Amino acid sequence: MRISTHRRTTALGTAVVAAALIGGALIGAGTAQASGTSADPASEAAASGSEAAASAAAGLAITVHPDQTGHRLSPGFVGFSFGAATVAADNYSSTDLAGYLSTLGPGGTLRVGGNSGDTTFWTSTGETAPSWATSGTITPAKLQPLAAIAKATGWKVILAVNLKHRDPARAADEARYARQIFGRSLLAVEVGNEPNFYETDPAAYYADFETYASAIRAAVPGIALTGPDAETNHSSWLGGFAAADAAHPDVSLVTDHTYPTSACGGSVATIAQLLGTASAQYENANAQAALSAARQLHVPAAMTETNSTVCAGTAGVSDTFASALWALDYNLLLAQDGVASAEFMDGTNAAGCDPYTPLCPTSGDLAARPLYYGMLATELVGGGDFVALDDPDSADVRAYAVRDGGHLTVVLDDVQDPASHPATTVDLALGLNGLQHGSLTALTTTSPDGLAATSGITLGGGQVGAHGAFPAPRQTPVAVRHGSASVTVRAGSAVIIRFS
Repeated sequence: MRISTHRRTTALGTAVVAAALIGGALIGAGTAQASGTSADPASEAAASGSEAAASAAAGLAITVHPDQTGHRLSPGFVGFSFGAATVAADNYSSTDLAGYLSTLGPGGTLRVGGNSGDTTFWTSTGETAPSWATSGTITPAKLQPLAAIAKATGWKVILAVNLKHRDPARAADEARYARQIFGRSLLAVEVGNEPNFYETDPAAYYADFETYASAIRAAVPGIALTGPDAETNHSSWLGGFAAADAAHPDVSLVTDHTYPTSACGGSVATIAQLLGTASAQYENANAQAALSAARQLHVPAAMTETNSTVCAGTAGVSDTFASALWALDYNLLLAQDGVASAEFMDGTNAAGCDPYTPLCPTSGDLAARPLYYGMLATELVGGGDFVALDDPDSADVRAYAVRDGGHLTVVLDDVQDPASHPATTVDLALGLNGLQHGSLTALTTTSPDGLAATSGITLGGGQVGAHGAFPAPRQTPVAVRHGSASVTVRAGSAVIIRFS
């Protein structure tokens, strides 16, 4: 039996049914401990002296339905989105971006665009840039280092062309060089970034899109195109574009942007807001709008620009351990809905470090921030088909399940504040015959700051080091008895449990 949405009983409500969570759990302060098993040394240290907390743990029963399958989670779901100004400056080539991409695994996507794409100038002939090109000039030579990184890691590239300053011939020239330089690493060309800011409506954008598509395909036959790439809060552009394009679809991918919270115009996001049910509902609604448009055109949908907080993030929220918990939940929610990938902005902002940036520049390299750990945790869930589960408390403990043949992976992500909530003992009815044991990987922080922590974060007991080096995750055994298992997950934490 195939399911299109995730079955669950939840305090989130029917507006976010597809947000039912399965897969891996993150840990805020201390690690989860499998009931009836011995934790690894790190888990024992974290749990020492916590008998009172454990005895006060709340109880939660989750039933997995492995025969009710949904969309597939594929490796390479997480990616990076960064401004075209980064390519114009070529300031990431002095860092080991390739190492951090390789740690996430092959098959990810690097999307180049953003607001600076509207103010960068392309030339293959050495022309002087116009006055509006305040974010720099991109040339064929500037594309070469990025192409080398993509080819070395197996990642793909979506390259945006400037639509705000209309020049179809120049865009076609850039696409032609991009195909030559990136080769098979070029996934698609994106026609414009957030056209809602400079086009009057979706119909006007579609008309310009068609002009660009004609010019680009005349220069590079068979090249893939994406659109409409609208800003968050503009999901109506998706339906409008799809309706106009349905007669003869021109895109290989419907693209959208989503940010559940905002730092624009004086707004200040909070951790409670980011991890709250309203954010999950907003994320799900945006995903469904993109998927609806994609179905009209019979192509996949992707969130090619996304992150926790629009307008570069909020310090103390977007750069904390809460963002790691959020990213794991968010990625699995979108993948379960059927979205193909999520590219996190400003992924490689090597010129600086905004609060929401996953990788920040240090002296000659990059450093992984909490958000990167959430992205990495998503990839550690592995591949397989999402299956249904019943989660009576999905507002607090987000649960996902992914089946890969005779293996089942369960993710438990407790988004509650550890300063005011006890641990939760989760009794899992796995529903799959033949499972004999489980292994648990935890994402946690040793910092007393809990959700607000910016340091002390580990995944499977290890940390991401220089050049993206990451040790094999340490795992804790989980006992399986008669198709059931029990795990205690502390508030502000998550675990990934693989059963076989």
